[in-house]
Amino acid sequence: MVDLHAHILPGLDDGPTCPAEALALCRLAAEDGTTVLVATPHMNDGVYNVRSEDVLQGVRELRAQLHASGLSLGILPGADVRADGGLPELVRSGEVLTVAGGGKYLMVELSPDVIPPCLEETFFALQLMGVTPVITHPERNAAIQERPGLLDALVGAGSLVQVTAASLTGDFGERALHCAHALLERRLVQLVASDAHSAKRRPPGLSRARAAVAATVGEAEAIQIFDLRPRQIIAGEPVEAPEPLQSERRVSPGTNRLASLRRSVWPW
Repeated sequence: MVDLHAHILPGLDDGPTCPAEALALCRLAAEDGTTVLVATPHMNDGVYNVRSEDVLQGVRELRAQLHASGLSLGILPGADVRADGGLPELVRSGEVLTVAGGGKYLMVELSPDVIPPCLEETFFALQLMGVTPVITHPERNAAIQERPGLLDALVGAGSLVQVTAASLTGDFGERALHCAHALLERRLVQLVASDAHSAKRRPPGLSRARAAVAATVGEAEAIQIFDLRPRQIIAGEPVEAPEPLQSERRVSPGTNRLASLRRSVWPW
């Protein structure tokens, strides 16, 4: 399995505080069957002043630590970037990191409560740059918990959705559990990641969530969600996903405009 979202670099954000904690976290992930972890500290969140060079240096140091410990686990750079209207410029300037530094996929975190204004326009601007937004843990957003169909427009215009493994197993509470499964059943989930922060408080591990996904949408789609699509994203390759099932929410005229503009740029 490949984990695209994990806070594993010590001392940068609210993940591990020291190298020993980072190693313990990585060991748990490997024991659970994960072969590649993308290090995704918070960026652009107004709390942690994490720079791209900090992430790249942290990845180098953690790789050396894993090698010295004899632990076979791939570590790649990335970031969990808070959504706002300045994302296109932040990506263009290199102030925030895309997945594996490939410039093709950006992990974008919503606030816990609302969907930012002009998010569709911001995502469209990223797509014009050749960057696909990956919305991280939307099932934990209060607005989307109330109306999961709010994701329809964003997914329809080409964004991807990554839910947290622990949400699918109930460890983030009933609301996140129900929302995560509603999104999964409607084929709005293309990826699942751990969003691990520590070995004890928020541990890594995808296997329990993988079993839940396989039981809901089948083994073939579970393979796509936990292995094949993440590897395509790391490689910067296009990702194909099933068409979402229809929701009760009608697509707005603005959404139709954005979707048609996107199709004119990427006809597939």
